[in-house]
Amino acid sequence: MYFEERLEYAWRRSDEGKRKTLRLWLGQSKRCPMCKQLITFETGWNIHHIIERHMGGGDELDNLVLLHPNCHRQLHSAVPALSIEKGLTKA
Repeated sequence: MYFEERLEYAWRRSDEGKRKTLRLWLGQSKRCPMCKQLITFETGWNIHHIIERHMGGGDELDNLVLLHPNCHRQLHSAVPALSIEKGLTKA
């Protein structure tokens, strides 16, 4: 989430970043792809990399989505649990 937080901070401070955020928001029909609810100023949002940067993903718009902060936390907290389960074998 480190790179996502840095990107979000930079985007909120620049006109180009605000335009990119607007493009993502409109491209998602103003909705969070996880819970399908509207993203508003009141709900807030986080930028999420579909393919994480440490896995080779970049900051291109086609690799980014806007998520509600809670949905974003749930997504990241689920990833380690899923990878741990994949590594388990039955005794």
